[in-house]
This record gives sequence, C-alpha cells and structure tokens, in this order.
Amino acid sequence: MEKFRNKFIAFMFGRNGPDRLYRASVAVFMVLAVINIFAHSVILGVLSWALFIWTMFRCFSKNVYKRGLENRAYLRLEEKVIKKFGMTKTMLTDKEHCYKKCRRCKAYLRLPRKSGTHTAVCPKCGEKITVKIR
Repeated sequence: MEKFRNKFIAFMFGRNGPDRLYRASVAVFMVLAVINIFAHSVILGVLSWALFIWTMFRCFSKNVYKRGLENRAYLRLEEKVIKKFGMTKTMLTDKEHCYKKCRRCKAYLRLPRKSGTHTAVCPKCGEKITVKIR
C-alpha cells in the first residue's frame, strides 16, 4: 500500500490537486447525479458527467497558475453569495433593528426599530437618508 501511495504522490507532483472549486463542483455533480436517478434525463446525465470530467481535468492539470485563477474567481463569487445571504439572515432574525439600503452606495444601514420618521447618515458615502419606521 505504501508503494502505491508513493507512486500517487509522485504522479500528483506539479499538478493542481483538489481546491475549493473542486469540492464545490464534486458536490454539484453528486446532487445532479442523485436528481438524475429519479428524473432519468439524458440531458441532466450528460451535464453531470461533463461537470465531473471538467472537475477531474482541473484536479490533474499541470497548469497550476490558470487553475489558481479559476479558483480565486470562484472564491470571490462564493464570498459575494455568502455575504448576501448572511446579511439576509441577519435582517430576518434581528428584531431590535431595522435595515435600510443607501440609495447611492447600496450599503445597508442598521437603525434602531423605533416608530416614526428618522434621518440617518450613511457611514460610507455620507448621504442623508430619511427613513420611516412603523
């Protein structure tokens, strides 16, 4: 077993290997494969296997620089999605504050939940915002 392990390590030397994009695409492949078990769709099957082949190509690729660029682009996208949904979760669960979006810079302002009309200043761009809270 040790001999096989050493040969595999030698084979993977200089290759990209698994990264976050690899893990995400394997997870998407598995979800598509499970859905295809019930759906019996040729298109879904071809799509899932194409994704799997692309994932293995990325993993075994020797162009580490290009695969690194792809992974960084994925990480930026993942960060945006997590940030968006994280803020949505915060806005839905926070009962003590009201969240309003600045019209100019699109930043979220966290305001105390007190009834009436209030004026707030955006900390990013300095725009004055009038907010009505019920």
